[in-house]
Amino acid sequence: MRFPEWLEMQMSKRGWSQSECGRACGLNRAVINKLLNGKCNPQPVTLIAIAQGFKIPVETAYRAAGLLPPDNHDDDTTRELVSIFKSLQSPQRKATAIMLLKALVAEEENQQRSDDKGQH
Repeated sequence: MRFPEWLEMQMSKRGWSQSECGRACGLNRAVINKLLNGKCNPQPVTLIAIAQGFKIPVETAYRAAGLLPPDNHDDDTTRELVSIFKSLQSPQRKATAIMLLKALVAEEENQQRSDDKGQH
C-alpha cells in the first residue's frame, strides 16, 4: 500500500476530514492534501507529527512511508497495543489491562472449545 492510501485509510478510520487531520497532527491542511494526492513525499518531521496525531507508533508511519522495512514479526495492531500499554502510567491500570486481555483470551479459548465440540 502506498503512503497516500495508508493516510486516507487512517483518516477514514477516524472519520477525519483533511482539516481535522491537519489539526490533530499540527500540520497545515494543504500538507495533508499534498500527501493524499502524492504531490510530496512525507518527511521524517511530518511522519512524527502524523504518528502523534493518530496516536500510533512512529515506526508505523515510517513503515507506511517506506522509510523502514516491513516488520514480519509484528503487525500494526500489536505495535499499537504495545504503544497504548506503554502510555499507561498507573501500575494499577496496566494490571487491569493485562487482566482484561487475559479474560478475552480465556473467552476466545472457551468459544473455540465449544465450536470444536459442535463439530464432532
